[in-house]
Amino acid sequence: MTRGRSPVIVIGAGWAGLAAAVALVEAGESVIVIEAAPQAGGRARSLTLSFGGSPVEVDNGQHLLIGAYRDTLALMRRVGVDPQQAMMRMPMKLVGPSGLRLQAATLPAPFHPLNLAIGLVTARGLPWSHRWSMIRLMRRLQQQGPAACPTGMTVSQWLARQDQPAGLITRIWAPLCIGALNTPPDQACARTFARVLNDALLGEAGAADFLMPHGTLSDILPNPAISWLAERGAQVKLRSVCRAVRRERGSDLSADLQRGWLVDTDAGALTASRVILAVPPYQVARLLDQTLTDASRAPFEAFEYEPIATIWLGWESRLALPSITMLDEDIAAGQHGQWLFARTAPTDGPVRSLAGVVVSAAGRAQAQAESTAQALAKQVATQVADQLGCPIPEHSRAIVDKRATIRCSPDRPRVDPDALAPHCPGLYLAGDWVWHDYPATIESAVRSGLAAADRVISSSPLPG
Repeated sequence: MTRGRSPVIVIGAGWAGLAAAVALVEAGESVIVIEAAPQAGGRARSLTLSFGGSPVEVDNGQHLLIGAYRDTLALMRRVGVDPQQAMMRMPMKLVGPSGLRLQAATLPAPFHPLNLAIGLVTARGLPWSHRWSMIRLMRRLQQQGPAACPTGMTVSQWLARQDQPAGLITRIWAPLCIGALNTPPDQACARTFARVLNDALLGEAGAADFLMPHGTLSDILPNPAISWLAERGAQVKLRSVCRAVRRERGSDLSADLQRGWLVDTDAGALTASRVILAVPPYQVARLLDQTLTDASRAPFEAFEYEPIATIWLGWESRLALPSITMLDEDIAAGQHGQWLFARTAPTDGPVRSLAGVVVSAAGRAQAQAESTAQALAKQVATQVADQLGCPIPEHSRAIVDKRATIRCSPDRPRVDPDALAPHCPGLYLAGDWVWHDYPATIESAVRSGLAAADRVISSSPLPG
């Protein structure tokens, strides 16, 4: 049963937009979702590659979910997906080709805060001095909390203040920082990194567990969410390009919130009183070009972005690849791969083993230009074969997203979720860039979408 008002339009069917749409439908709102791409999921969705002439379903970027993503996991359940069936859950385990072995213990509550310490005591490939340094840092973080980390400080500065050895930073902290924030330690926000460490490594039991989809990212939320929405009467318009969001001509917003905004699409204009912009900040600036002043548009244009390349490797033989490997990165030697994730290979076709390798912030010089994508793929294929002692894969392909995430620096722009409210009543923001507590992750996108839906619902009381 809907509220009897005009539909809420959600622009963008990424994880933020889908989270908002699901919450709105549950609250009884009529919803229209507009998405320019032919499929939902945004920057976390599947695509099809051709390896040896056969199609292989992969993700457009390799994302790692963890047990601390409580809102993402809850959203999956709400649209009918059982995370235990759809994903493989593994205790946090850091493995490297140079002998590193660090696996958290699996003690239940209330003993779970000891899991990392036990893992460090039993680790291999780390000097005892490095293990004790990690334990001291995590102990301080547990006692003081992330808020004790000074604002404006970079991860490198914070680690130096915590007396972390250079070798430990290179082998553990820097890869974790780049993997979580997609920003090099000398530029990354220390408080955000501390919050990620606190919530994942010191959080509730299972928070640090790695969650890997058995299929693709599209299987675990975007596709089920689209079906769930359609079954409940929501309109989902894929391949629908939004050109602009502008005030309806002649509308007095203060007196009539029922007809406030025109959403121009390539299929015509839609009228709405409430619109959620679940798109990147540069698209907000574009869509509201006719509405915002230069000054009010400037914050959306101030974000800096970091690229990510995902190199998909396919072997025509069955290999016992480790589930997750921290590769040894050596940019000077042309070895840019940072994390390898073994994935489920297709049941037919020539590919028998499949893996995705991430090249993020530290390797961005190689990944920035599309013209270097195939050269990067070949370099990473050689690196993986050399470091893991396996054959060079017969197939390799680089997928490069030049604006994969915002740069998570201490001075990054922080746009308030209600920034549009004073001059654009009825417009709401969602996206990982709006959720300031975390870096740009699937979880921050979902939380921002749920928060945007809550603001819409709280501003729209039932009539009568």
